[in-house]
Amino acid sequence: MIIYRKTMKSAVKNNFIILLALLLGGCVGYLPTERTHWPINQEERHSWYPPDETVLSERKANQIWLDGLTEEIEILFVNHATLSNQEIALFESMNQINPKIVSMNSYYGRKIESEHERKIQMQKDLKMSKVGFITAEAKLKKIMAVKPPTIFSIANYNLAVKSFKNGQFKKSLKLFSKLKKQNPPLFLRDNIQFAMGSANFRLKKYLTATKNFQKILDDYAQGDKRFISYFMLGIIHNHQGEKSRAIFLLEEALGKNPPEKMRNMIHRLIKVVNDEPSYAAG
Repeated sequence: MIIYRKTMKSAVKNNFIILLALLLGGCVGYLPTERTHWPINQEERHSWYPPDETVLSERKANQIWLDGLTEEIEILFVNHATLSNQEIALFESMNQINPKIVSMNSYYGRKIESEHERKIQMQKDLKMSKVGFITAEAKLKKIMAVKPPTIFSIANYNLAVKSFKNGQFKKSLKLFSKLKKQNPPLFLRDNIQFAMGSANFRLKKYLTATKNFQKILDDYAQGDKRFISYFMLGIIHNHQGEKSRAIFLLEEALGKNPPEKMRNMIHRLIKVVNDEPSYAAG
């Protein structure tokens, strides 16, 4: 009995020393060391009672629940691992796609900007087109406006001829110029042109008269005023001292087989031009 008590005291002393060492060790470090030895409840050390059926049934139910929960955790872990692999593959795919997306954003950004600029330019062009359309429409309306028809006046023609015979050359020229714009009959057009040339000649407007007579040669060569127009051009060029030009035109007229009376007049004028230089100077 004495020996047993000594043994118990020694065990209690040792346990106290161990507990003190553990407390001191726990105060030295920041984190406690992993526990590998759990303390024993001394009251239950030498006593053990077998569980009854109720406790065993509860333990069995708890164990079944824990086993099922463990299986669910394992399934979740496997599924999570599979999803992690999919996430990695998706991440790698995104790393390949992202540069393409950036490139496409840049390309389509430029296209959008270009289309925006084109839209602005089209709006400007449309605005200008509308202005042009309005201007063209106004011009068309002006052109299509009904104008009173121009009617050739025989009375004014006779008055112009009478004015020329009376020496009223300015009045005659004004009337013939007006008649020319009234779409005169074809058989009178060369007459009007010749009358305008003659009136300008009498008014000493030789350049304008030359154009009038030349127009007869160009546009009314088949009319009866052709050879007299040659004759008048010869007079004008001789009067201006252009004898060679006058002779050239008069000889050209002779080459076109003029009537006998007109031929004699042209020959006489050629002789005057050649033999009487004082006339050309006058």
